[in-house]
Amino acid sequence: MAAFKNFDGEIERISGLLAAMRDALGPVSSLLAETSRDLVLPDEERLAAEAGRLTAEVPERQAVEAAIARLVARLAAEIGICAEEFDHREVPTRFETLIGYVSGAAKYRRQQARWRSPVPLNRLAELLRRADLLAGLVRQERDVLVGQRKESEGDLVTLIDHRPEIIEKLRGEDDAAMTGLDVIGRTEPAIRVFQDFVAGLNARVGTCNIVLHKLITDTENLLILYRMVADASGHGIAGLKPELFPHLAPEVERFSSGLLTLHGLDRRRHRADQAFAERFPAEAAGEAAEADGTKAGFRLPTFFGFKLIRSQ
Repeated sequence: MAAFKNFDGEIERISGLLAAMRDALGPVSSLLAETSRDLVLPDEERLAAEAGRLTAEVPERQAVEAAIARLVARLAAEIGICAEEFDHREVPTRFETLIGYVSGAAKYRRQQARWRSPVPLNRLAELLRRADLLAGLVRQERDVLVGQRKESEGDLVTLIDHRPEIIEKLRGEDDAAMTGLDVIGRTEPAIRVFQDFVAGLNARVGTCNIVLHKLITDTENLLILYRMVADASGHGIAGLKPELFPHLAPEVERFSSGLLTLHGLDRRRHRADQAFAERFPAEAAGEAAEADGTKAGFRLPTFFGFKLIRSQ
């Protein structure tokens, strides 16, 4: 249970950071809207403050994105572990092998009990719960950023389209208020700050799309694995209802309706994993290392035991 609580705690922590970062978008967004509306450049001190704020926020944003990516990568690794255990479910665990030295019948009964156990499905349901929380977190962030980007892009286009009017105001009626060099020195830094702001929003939306694409393809794999485990163990999937996973409702609905298949899944997963690895190389490497680590040494009863319940 400690791992579950740690996961939920990390989701809560990241959610709070994202909310604070969204609030921090307010001042520069308002400044851009005000500038595009009035066609008057902000004073240099205020503009410099917002530029500094944008620069200082980058490391924090990158750290939050990396934290989300680590949770997604760990989820993918856990799904891989479960799939590996299912693929080798007929291979005796070490304890079953030891029992077999004493009684073959006892060994068989132990294996049958393991195969019929509801524990694997419960574990997969927990992974689905985590995937649902992650999907909700990322989708909410993306939706907010997309809305902000649309608004700010419109303001930026208005500002650029009306740059001649701004320049005219800066020059003054007698063309003596500012020289051409002075005008460039005032207009270009302001436009660059606002362009950087919009570009940052666009990059953040792109990151959300990359993370969400991987998360959804991994979740589809998880759902298919759930069905295979349910069939092999004799347990049904009636308890897997879309309303239990509100942020994955479309995926769970397709699964429940039998519309989610393996067709094209490997190709989609490959593209999603590739994009994720390019954006988050360290987190992708950690996922691969964790998955590879389960293949070494003798086989423990991990799928039906507690090895999977690890700290996050």
